[in-house]
Amino acid sequence: MQTPIYAENIIIGVKRSGVLTWYITDTELWYLDYSQAGYSSEEYPEERRNISILNEDTANIFLKNVEKYKASTKSIKLNFFKELSRDRDDAVYNYNPSLLIDFDNRIVYSNYPESISFEEYIPDDWTGYFGRFFEQISLEYRYWEENGINYLTRKD
Repeated sequence: MQTPIYAENIIIGVKRSGVLTWYITDTELWYLDYSQAGYSSEEYPEERRNISILNEDTANIFLKNVEKYKASTKSIKLNFFKELSRDRDDAVYNYNPSLLIDFDNRIVYSNYPESISFEEYIPDDWTGYFGRFFEQISLEYRYWEENGINYLTRKD
């Protein structure tokens, strides 16, 4: 499993056929419409070669290409709580899920903390939202919660 690093290697939730899968990858893979984001085909990462628009029609090919970046909820949770015990601030920044891409309903939720607007670079028939999306994630996939406590929420 890759290690999430604030604004570099991000955590992405992908809903496909009713199932949520976590990925930890570089940010560049997740612009759903590369042409809207200003990419030329020569700039596409290997995993997105020949996939200008990532949508429900191209998802299967792409998700096979990024299989190596999959991370189980259990492994993310273990690593999150280890880092949380060492450095709370780093853990909260690094393990905050950045994107939720719902191929079933053609929706992108972005919680990405920097100035990149993933929710704007989407296919025409998709909807994009910016903000926290925790409530969109089923309890069994919420690696940041333990005994009903959300450890990504600051307690200041």
